[in-house]
Amino acid sequence: MEENIIVSDRDGNENRGPRKSRRKLFWGIVLVTGAVAMLMNRLGYLGGVGFWQMVFTVILAAVFLNGILRRSFSQMMLSLAVFVIVNDEMLHMEAITPVPVLVAAVAISIGLKMLFPNFSRHGRDGVFHTFWWSPAHKSRQISSERREGDVITYENTFGSAVKYITEEVSVVYLKNNFGGMEVFFNDAVLKGGSARVRVESSFGGMELYVPASWDVKLNVDTGFGAAEENGIRKPADGNVLYIDGEIWFGGLEVHYI
Repeated sequence: MEENIIVSDRDGNENRGPRKSRRKLFWGIVLVTGAVAMLMNRLGYLGGVGFWQMVFTVILAAVFLNGILRRSFSQMMLSLAVFVIVNDEMLHMEAITPVPVLVAAVAISIGLKMLFPNFSRHGRDGVFHTFWWSPAHKSRQISSERREGDVITYENTFGSAVKYITEEVSVVYLKNNFGGMEVFFNDAVLKGGSARVRVESSFGGMELYVPASWDVKLNVDTGFGAAEENGIRKPADGNVLYIDGEIWFGGLEVHYI
């Protein structure tokens, strides 16, 4: 079994080793802000807001800002919805929590994607662009990676990660907590014509980019979250991808490219 820190560039090449990035600066600011807010709360400057309520609020604010950086309508809307749920009593919005605000968040995110289809850009070459991308910033770091033959596990926590799968796979485990993860399957080879993807995500967004010619079986359990498909699926090559798992306080998007 291999376990490594992987950096994938926009061409799918992998470079091993740590790398400083704007994400580290972003999450560093979030952690410092959270620590300051905790101390201010203990000193009574935040009006008696509960400790865990404050922690979740800081985390959700970070997830929302990360959604802006990643141009993800679903991540922004779902983080706002969960923020309302966590603070519904303080905001006097108990009447719309939890189900109505979650349904509204999903509907708004879908509507915004229809109105602004080019806001989140991804091409058929599997390259995902954001407005803060630059030639000097061509890579993103995945927290950890484990490989056992054709079984791969990717994990990401408190950050943004991207992976291009170019090898033969039978099972892919994706674990994401308090962050964003994007995985591109357009160059993957499914062993025996089928593979399984097991997703586990909480307080974050996960996006899978899959060839439109594959037959995708989506069976994901959600708790205060949503799983949706974007694009037109036209199964043609006999490949079948099974996607299952759990999404809590976040979103899963499957894009057909």
